[in-house]
Amino acid sequence: MCPATEAVLMEGELSSLPDAPVSGPDQAIRRLRAGDREAFADLMGLTEARVLALAWRILGDRHLAEDAAQETYLRAFRSLDHFRLGEPFEAWLIRIAVNVCRDLGRKRGQQPVALASLDGLEAGATAPGAEEAVLLDQRRALVRQALATLPQGERVALVLRDLEGLTSEEAARILGLRPATVRSQVASARAKVQAHCARRLAAPKGGRP
Repeated sequence: MCPATEAVLMEGELSSLPDAPVSGPDQAIRRLRAGDREAFADLMGLTEARVLALAWRILGDRHLAEDAAQETYLRAFRSLDHFRLGEPFEAWLIRIAVNVCRDLGRKRGQQPVALASLDGLEAGATAPGAEEAVLLDQRRALVRQALATLPQGERVALVLRDLEGLTSEEAARILGLRPATVRSQVASARAKVQAHCARRLAAPKGGRP
């Protein structure tokens, strides 16, 4: 995988996700089922950063990601009675979020994603004057641009595997696919991202890539 990809996966993206509390969601769900409506706000507080990050990575647009997060929680609230306590809540919620993003992606169609939109959630993350940070931000932007060129299926698989840190089996359960299919999609996506990075890095300065 190209250095830009490694920079995002190892230094930028995974570290930006909050650690999920082990028992927090179950406690909030018990309170909600007992009639405490404020518990749903607590449940969102435990998970919304990850849901928003996932939606942004799949859709590549901040406003669409916010819409997707809102719809995700609306669907989750309606289906909460079907959630079984003790199961991984975030995995259940991610499955809903992925389906929402797929629906929004189909409605939008295969439109190219503006790089500026992809950069929106990380604006100001670079320390001014720090050469290493600037270079890392450039590499992250390059990978985000490469992600935007992938077919939706491959992008979702790559996001779940390499950015969300799920196994092929976990991603397959969420996507309703075989693990072998997920592995194939991820391999194809990685190759395309690597090729995109290589082309951009090899392009002469001031010229067209």
